Amino acid sequence: MDEKIPNDVNEPQEPEQAPVAPTHENEDAQQFSKWMAEYGRPALIGLAVAVVALLGLQVWRGQKESKAAAAVQALFQSNSPEELQQLASADPESPTAPMALASAAAEFYAQNRYDEAMAAYQRFLSLYPAHMLAPEATVGVAASLEALDNFAEAAAGYEAFAQANPASPLRPQAVFGAARCLEQLGKFAEARALYEDFIAANPESAALPQAESGLLFLKKAERAKNAPAPQVVVFDSSQDAVVAQDVAVVEAAPAPAEEIAAQDESAPKKKKSSKKKKAEQPASGGEGAGEPAAD
Repeated sequence: MDEKIPNDVNEPQEPEQAPVAPTHENEDAQQFSKWMAEYGRPALIGLAVAVVALLGLQVWRGQKESKAAAAVQALFQSNSPEELQQLASADPESPTAPMALASAAAEFYAQNRYDEAMAAYQRFLSLYPAHMLAPEATVGVAASLEALDNFAEAAAGYEAFAQANPASPLRPQAVFGAARCLEQLGKFAEARALYEDFIAANPESAALPQAESGLLFLKKAERAKNAPAPQVVVFDSSQDAVVAQDVAVVEAAPAPAEEIAAQDESAPKKKKSSKKKKAEQPASGGEGAGEPAAD
C-alpha cells in the first residue's frame, strides 16, 4: 500500500536567506559629511597654514645656509686681523664669528701685537666660553701675558689651565709655559719641579723631549746665576801687593793717571800732511827756490 508522500518533501526547497546585518558604511559617510560641514573648512585652512609654514622654514633655512656660505667665503678672503675682527663683530651669532675672532687674535700675536692679541682672546672667551676653541684662547691669553713680560700673571694662567684640563692636548704647553715664567721670576726650584713632575708622569709623551730640553736649559741658567764671579790677580800700587778682584770690578775700575799718560806717550803721533809741508817751504822765486832741501 502506497503511502502518500507530501509534496513539500519531494519538491526542492529554496534555502532561506540569512538576515543581512546592518552595515555602518552609510552611518560613517553621514558622520564624515557632517564633520566636514562643521570642521572641514578650518581643518583645510590649518593644513594650508602648516604647508606655508613648512615652505617658509625651508626658505629661511636656505637663506641661513647662503649667509653661512657667504660668511665662510669672507673668512677665507680676509687678509688682516682687523678684517677678521670686523667680520666677527658684524654678526657675532654667525657660525664663522668665533673662528674669525680666534684667527684675528692669532694674527695679532704672530705680528708681535701682544696687547691686541690678548684683548681679542679675552673677548673670545667672554662671547664664546663653551666653544671648542676656548682652550686655545685661554692659553693664548697666558702666552700674550708672557710675551708682555708679565710673568707672574702668565704663570698663574698657565698653571690654572693645566690643573683644570688634565686631559687637554694643550696641557704640556701650559706646564712648560708656567716653568718658563717661573724661571724668569728666579723661582728655579718651582720651575724645575714642574719639568721633573711632567717627565715622571708622562714617560711616553710626545712632548717629553721638549720637557727634557727645558729642564736642561733651566739647570744651566740656575748654575750660571749661582756661580761665583770670576776673579783675576792684579797689582795694587796703594797696598804694594798682589790682590784678587772680580772681573766686573776690574773692567769697571778707571785706569790710573800713570797708565793714561803712558798710553798717550806710546800712541803713534800723526805725521804732518803734505799740504802743511808745502806751506812751510819758502815761496817760489825766493832765495833757494827750486833747490832740494838740505839734509
